[in-house]
Amino acid sequence: MKKFLVLLFAFFISAQAFALDLQQAKSQGLVGETNTGYVAAVTSNPSPEVRKLVTGVNALRKDRYKKIAVSHGLTTAEVGKLAYKKAIEKTESGHYYQNAAGKWVRK
Repeated sequence: MKKFLVLLFAFFISAQAFALDLQQAKSQGLVGETNTGYVAAVTSNPSPEVRKLVTGVNALRKDRYKKIAVSHGLTTAEVGKLAYKKAIEKTESGHYYQNAAGKWVRK
């Protein structure tokens, strides 16, 4: 479990390439953390830039989740749920995230 947490921490550090854009999108209320460990557009009609950002971030996360899942005997869904919990802890006040029911809420 300790190795898993180290890998999860490394994942968040490696995502820094998207951090500035992702942070801007979160600050503007355009994207939020989903309850599955990925990000999604908060609005029903996101711009092409937001869609591209979400796709890119989620592709990186999916790849990381697969690697972590294989090395720890978990499913990618289980890894996503664990990552979601960590992401919620790090979510800044005013940013969106999905609650367990899938409803967008502001922290």
